[in-house]
Amino acid sequence: MRAGRFAAYPSAIVAHNDMLSDWFASDAKRVGIGASLDRLRHTFCAHMVMAGVPLRRVQILAGHADYATTEKFYAHLTPEGDDGAVAEPRY
Repeated sequence: MRAGRFAAYPSAIVAHNDMLSDWFASDAKRVGIGASLDRLRHTFCAHMVMAGVPLRRVQILAGHADYATTEKFYAHLTPEGDDGAVAEPRY
């Protein structure tokens, strides 16, 4: 889909997701930050998980079709995500 206008709403602009990403990346570069919509989305999801939001809720908010996708990228960030993989140091 290309950018365009609805006939019924001449002031409304229709933009493809790629176009929005390009606009955002261009503006981010212009102000000197390395950012993308994908990185913002990932950061948002990571912070939700670290704040204790259930993975099922993160899946819905992220728009992941499969729970496995959310689990793959974010389960390690849950408080129980490391499953004791790293022992606490004994001092």
